[in-house]
Formats: sequence, structure tokens, C-alpha cells
Amino acid sequence: MSARARLAVAVVSTAVIGYIAVGSLLGRVLGDTSYGQLAIFNEVVRLVLDAYVEPVNVDRAMAGARQGMADALDGDSAYLDAEEFRQVQQQVRAGDAEPGLVVTRRFSFVMIVAARPGSPAAKAGLRAGDIIKTIDDRHTRQMPALVADRALHGAPGSAVKLGILRAGADPFDVSVVRERILPAAPEGRLLEGGTGYVKVSDFTATAGDEVHTKVLALEKAGARSFVLDLRDAAWGAPAEGVNVAEVFLKGGPVAKLVGRHADEQLLQADPARSAWSGPLLVLVNNGTAGAAEVVAAALVDAGRARLVGEHTFGRAGVTRTVALPEGGLVLTTEKYVSPKGTAIHGEGLKPTVAVDATPDEDDDLPPGAKRTDRILDKALELLRGGSGARAAA
Repeated sequence: MSARARLAVAVVSTAVIGYIAVGSLLGRVLGDTSYGQLAIFNEVVRLVLDAYVEPVNVDRAMAGARQGMADALDGDSAYLDAEEFRQVQQQVRAGDAEPGLVVTRRFSFVMIVAARPGSPAAKAGLRAGDIIKTIDDRHTRQMPALVADRALHGAPGSAVKLGILRAGADPFDVSVVRERILPAAPEGRLLEGGTGYVKVSDFTATAGDEVHTKVLALEKAGARSFVLDLRDAAWGAPAEGVNVAEVFLKGGPVAKLVGRHADEQLLQADPARSAWSGPLLVLVNNGTAGAAEVVAAALVDAGRARLVGEHTFGRAGVTRTVALPEGGLVLTTEKYVSPKGTAIHGEGLKPTVAVDATPDEDDDLPPGAKRTDRILDKALELLRGGSGARAAA
């Protein structure tokens, strides 16, 4: 073992042994196994540096250990080396453009959470669950989600080349031209049969007010039931979901924000903001995430709506970025759960009425041809049969 390796082992050992010496008794009393795990880690470090077949690059080995620990947490937590930390510290500039994707990390690769409806990414056929294997020929294995997000941004009109892996399909490459994308306002219209339809893609600070206005207008126009479309809605802070959920609630809890080292926060709906208490169904799919999941979970827990569609993505955490001497750490420190404590982050929400959207059925249709919408069609069928209202079972 080299002198530097011996020094590394000594430093790690001293810290770990001291930690174990102080905490081992508490660990035994409280049933905490972390002290024993630290002792095992210390032994692994010693054996690797002492017995591996070739001299070990200590810096690279320890960076790998830090990365591995963060990777074992969730898709948004990550250890950043110095260059990656520099990249994520650079804020996306106001003039930058993007393909219209929200990404996280799953299976050690970058995964698409959702493609914004109408965006260049959506027009290119990208969708939730697609794995981005490469970004401009740069491999994304072990790439932190924040680094990938920065790589997707660039000058308006520039193209980004993505290597895509999709379940049940051959790998393919797609070139997407970046555009400046503004948040989409909620859409509203009256469907045949007296059903009001409201779609929310972006949970902005004004989304709740806009949904409130549209619901009242549609009710005045004759709406006797409502469909709230939250498919491919993954934009906006989860807390913004409160302002949309309260439009369909008569007050009461919307969500809880919980963390190990923070007081639990209960987010409440303002009963004065309620605009609709009649039949309601919520449309969800694999690209429903964040604030949209907070809304969906709140309405289910309150018995106000059923979820129609696909299992949601499961991404409703709050991250914190911490600077380290040689890089940084992105760590999920809090997460949103439903009023009854149903986990969202890392789990997603199961639809009450499962409908396979089967997008491949329409892939070969000519431009302008009518595409089927199985999820919406099922919701309308349920409303016609009187199954839309309150039961979440």
C-alpha cells in the first residue's frame, strides 16, 4: 500500500472509529445499525486499498463511494464532482431554449418524466418513461438529473441529439430543435353532454386562479360534471398544487410536507376558493408528476374524485443543493404525502380506473387524422353512467 493510500485509510479509519466509539452504545440501545455499517465501510476501504490487484486511485475510489451512496437514494439526489457542481450552479439564462422535457434518473440513466404537450420533444414523439441514453453523444449513465437538464438547454434554434431507449422498441436517435417555451395557461372547454373539461399542464402561481375562473365560466355555460386533465403535467412546484386542488374542495387538508429534520407542514385548502362540488373525474398518466400528483392525491383522499388512466410517475420531493470541498450534493430533504399519508415520491399513484393509453395504436396515423383518447373516452363513459362523483374506491 502506498503512503498516500495508508494516509487515506488512516483518515477514514480515525473518523469512523471515533464515530463508532461515541455512538455504538446508543446504536445498541436504539437499534440503529448505521454504526455497524460504517465499520463495514471502513473495512471495505481498507481491503480495497490494501489488497486490490493494482494500485488504487484513491480520489476516484472515494468519489465512486460518494456517488454510490447518493445513487441509492432516489432519482433526484446525486453526488456532483467539481465540474458538475459548476454546471448546475450556472442558472438557466432567460434567453435559453429547451426541448420541453422534465427529467430525473432511473436505472442509472436519465429518464423522461414528461414531455410538455405541444413542445418540440412531444412533436418528436418522446414521452414519459423513455430513457435518454445519450445527450449529444455524451453518455448519461450516472449523469445527475440536474446536469442532464443543463445539457438539454441551449441557444434557441439549436438542436440537441438524443439517444433513446424505449421498452418494446429498438433504440433510436432523435434530433430536437430547442425552443423558448413559456408556461401554458390552463385550458377549458365544454364537451358534448354537459361535461366541463379543464386541462392543467403548468402549475404556476396563477394556475389556481385561472382554473377557478374557467370552472365558474363552464358551470355558467351549462357544465353538469367536470373532467380535470392532469396528464403529462410535471411542471411547477408541488406546493402550487394546493391552489388548484382547493377549487374542487370545500376546505380541508390538501397535502403534508414531511421530512426527518423539519416539522410536518399541513397544507390546507381555503373553503372560500371552492368552485365545484359536483361530479368530478381526474385524468392521469405516466407523465403526471409533482404538483399534479399532489392535486390527484388530495381529491382521492377527500372522496371527491376518482383517477382514470395510468399509474403516475411518483416525483414529489423537495431537493437541496449543498456545496462540498470538491463538488456538491443534491439531496431530497422533504417530500409531499397525501392528507392520509399516502406516499407519492418514488411510488406514484395508482389509478382508480386503469386505462392503457396504448399510444402505439396511433403512431402510424397521417398528420391531422383524429387520434383516439382512450382515457378521456373512458372518463366520459363513467360520467354518463353516473360513476363520476365522489367514490374513490
